[in-house]
Amino acid sequence: MISLSILVSYLIGSDPPAHYKISSQYFVEIKLLAGFLVGVFSVKLSCEVSDINGKPKKTFEFLRNWAIAFSTFGSTSFYNLDLSNIDFTGAQLANTDLRARKFYRTRFKNVEGLERARVDNRYFDLDQPKFQKLLTHGSCEEKDFSGINLQGAYLQAAIMREYDFTSANLSGADLSEANLIDSIFVQADVTGVDFTEATLTGICIENWNINSQTCFTNVKCDYIFRKRDSKGKPTDRHPSDRNFNPREFESLYQEVGNIVELVFKEGVNWRAFAFTLQKLQLEDEGMGLELRGIEKRGDLWIVKVAHNDNVLSAEVERNLYARHEEMQALLVTKEQQINQLLGIVSDQSAALKNYSQKPFGQNFFISGSTITNLAGEAIEYREAAGQVRNIIAGPNLGEIVTTTQSFLTQLSGQKVAATAETQVDLIQQVMLAEAEKDPIFKQFLRQQGQQILATIPEGAIATALRGAIAQL
Repeated sequence: MISLSILVSYLIGSDPPAHYKISSQYFVEIKLLAGFLVGVFSVKLSCEVSDINGKPKKTFEFLRNWAIAFSTFGSTSFYNLDLSNIDFTGAQLANTDLRARKFYRTRFKNVEGLERARVDNRYFDLDQPKFQKLLTHGSCEEKDFSGINLQGAYLQAAIMREYDFTSANLSGADLSEANLIDSIFVQADVTGVDFTEATLTGICIENWNINSQTCFTNVKCDYIFRKRDSKGKPTDRHPSDRNFNPREFESLYQEVGNIVELVFKEGVNWRAFAFTLQKLQLEDEGMGLELRGIEKRGDLWIVKVAHNDNVLSAEVERNLYARHEEMQALLVTKEQQINQLLGIVSDQSAALKNYSQKPFGQNFFISGSTITNLAGEAIEYREAAGQVRNIIAGPNLGEIVTTTQSFLTQLSGQKVAATAETQVDLIQQVMLAEAEKDPIFKQFLRQQGQQILATIPEGAIATALRGAIAQL
């Protein structure tokens, strides 16, 4: 048998000892056999350490990491530095130590060699190849970014259509001018994200987390989805039957600082709350109270009220809750007392005089405080307005079907509005008239109209509300 030393001598081309001379033909065969064995070993090793796509297997990732760590020895190092707002656009970062402490909005556009740089995930998941691709190319074929940490990432003008950001951390990221059509933000943290001029049409925002630093300036958004069904498909389109007007999305979802959220478990007594807000606005203009919206979260109703910087949120919240309870009690006893307390009787009377002898829709006209149809049948404006407000903004939406049917029966029984067409006309005109007098009620219709439509059955009230919202 030929010893290993003799075989090596033949392979490297040196002459073996004279007493081990073999034929040249045998020498060629040995070389061929050795080459074959080396090739088989190389293929086998490659299959063991790589997956079907040629990427390193997880169990052999340490080999790649060790090789990169060795290659960065003595190279450029940013270890433990703050690289916030640094622009690496077009840089060559292979063999660089990028284990930095912070990468807040650091630009990696068109960077080369990032996959061969030494990185970690202390700040965000820079060790993820798909995240590296997104940072450097502004897009990525893989669209599942659920649960990934992208905090502070610079993704300006990135193409991220139909991406899944479920439970992802995007806090502080720059997504300005990004294309995010039909992307999923369920339970995503988007606090402090810059969405300026981004395209958000079709996004799903169920339980996403925003704050006053989340910027929606000039976003392009036709509609959104507020929930996702059991199959993961977005549902609950908003608005349901139209597109957002320009900057409407921004006005609905742009938070401002100094906001208190009042939580109501039994629904909002809208009339009492409107009186409360008006009274506090009149008593203390320095508080700067402004209604910012009403939303429903599960079984709870959340009323958002903004206030000035020099006022404590706790004080505003305490005053609103206390005065709201007082107003509810007064509303139950005597409505006239509330009007006198607020000093709005004269204002309402003056407003009603503006409708005197004027057409009120296509089938009615108003004279003083009386709405009269073409046949002379009449109903008091104050009564009709109270009924409509109670249906649309009453304290208990669970009874909306009953109260609606009762009001329609009343209109039909008094022959004021006996047909569905005249009922829709009357109710819609009352809504518009109330919105013109009361800016708070107008804002309520604009912000919560679509949500109310989703809770009430189709009929005169729904049709009238839909028409009123369109005109507002």
